[in-house]
Amino acid sequence: MKKPKIIVIGGATATSKSTFSLKLMKKYKIVHKLGSGFIREMAKKFYNKKKFAQLYNHSYQGVIDKPFENLYAQSKLLKKMIHLAIKRADREGTSIIIEGVNLIPGLNEFKEVSKKYIMVVKNEKKHFNRIIKNKTHLNRRVSITDFKKIRKIQEILIVKAKKYNWKIIEG
Repeated sequence: MKKPKIIVIGGATATSKSTFSLKLMKKYKIVHKLGSGFIREMAKKFYNKKKFAQLYNHSYQGVIDKPFENLYAQSKLLKKMIHLAIKRADREGTSIIIEGVNLIPGLNEFKEVSKKYIMVVKNEKKHFNRIIKNKTHLNRRVSITDFKKIRKIQEILIVKAKKYNWKIIEG
């Protein structure tokens, strides 16, 4: 039985996760792609807003000195749903890429996954310009304070990627 290619791509906001996933889709002839933001949107149907407020924020909208906490809490709630998609792909022999901010090294360690990537933008000015000129989230507005949180999230993701052997890719 042939094993499908199951690839996960994480990274902070505006690090080219979607762009990289499209390149990999072409390279490996993968037709299925799922974004964690869409999983989060569907999850809202099942989680009460007052009790699970973290789902109703952007990943970077946590407390200023602890921006990773909101993202991690959000991602923990989505972990089972992400794993169900991965298990289905594996069971059916369907190659898929799952990408988004909610793919976190250490949290999303599934045996079925073939490749694990974290996207980064090391140059701060380049990263900020990507956010301002973002072509995949046309109506999203990010403040300077939000950007500082995004950079802190990226720093934590890099540490986790190294610890859990995820390949770090410059976006």
